[in-house]
Amino acid sequence: MRKKLRDILGRFGLHLELEQKTAFDLVCGMELSVEKAKHVSEYGGEMYYFCSESCKGHFESDPQKYLGGN
Repeated sequence: MRKKLRDILGRFGLHLELEQKTAFDLVCGMELSVEKAKHVSEYGGEMYYFCSESCKGHFESDPQKYLGGN
């Protein structure tokens, strides 16, 4: 929907800035830009974003610990 709106506005010389999506690193709590995140893990059909390879490794070794499953 936003892309369509952006295209329509563009025809009139107007520009729509799309909001940057953010996520929180489940291990350390840091807020990250989803688009710029270099460390990403998929678990249970969801994508999770991390600030470092270390945080990603901690999550992948025991995802339920960080998802509140234990």
